[in-house]
Amino acid sequence: MRKFFVVAAETVLAVLSLGGVGLLAFSGWLVWHYEYGIGLPTEAQLAAISQTGPACGTDAKRAVVPLADIPHLLRDAVIAYEQPDYYQAWSLNPIVEIASAMGAGRRPLAGGITQPVAHCLLSLSPETRRQIDPIAGILFMQRVIRSLSRDRILEIYLNERYLGRGAYGMAAGAETYFGKPLPDLDVDEIAFLMIRARQPYPSRSFDARSRDRVIDRMQTAGLISETQAATAKNRPLPLNDTPGAEANPVNP
Repeated sequence: MRKFFVVAAETVLAVLSLGGVGLLAFSGWLVWHYEYGIGLPTEAQLAAISQTGPACGTDAKRAVVPLADIPHLLRDAVIAYEQPDYYQAWSLNPIVEIASAMGAGRRPLAGGITQPVAHCLLSLSPETRRQIDPIAGILFMQRVIRSLSRDRILEIYLNERYLGRGAYGMAAGAETYFGKPLPDLDVDEIAFLMIRARQPYPSRSFDARSRDRVIDRMQTAGLISETQAATAKNRPLPLNDTPGAEANPVNP
């Protein structure tokens, strides 16, 4: 009987040892796969991004507006609407988010500003598939966070987010939809661009409720007054119906 227990114990230890080796090997493969195997842009590639031209667009002639020249109201509105804790809760813990998502039976969530910028920057590595799995996406966002400053990520978002009608960036969106430069945008027009940043391919009808939600978020964040919010909601939106057309007011 004693010999049986000794053999059983040795068998259990052997199985545990093999399991540990297998787990280490699998962990090593995961690290290699997500760091090198799928060809994500490296930190060196991210650090080498031009500070003056487009970060991930292929059109070198596309205008890039420095963050310092973008109106504060527009910058703050994007943060208030997309990611209110953008500067405060900067570090995204992918392990915690992945575990939370698996427990809740959902896909992992990503940062409201960082995620589209990370997706855009995948173009720096042509061999990378644009559609990557959620884990790779979160890990790549971590790489972007380590390589670029918060201001630079926000600047890329404001300059290269697609807004529909061939417009990339808020400056192009202002010209395309309203025929005016960024500094001349009104509150309701800024709210409209926030909607297009999330829904660049909307229905033909104007969604006043979505516009009003953005305006409410701006008021809650203390960016505009109650009077400004009410005025923006009631003002007919001077939206170009088609690219190149004259601006025609759209009543909510």
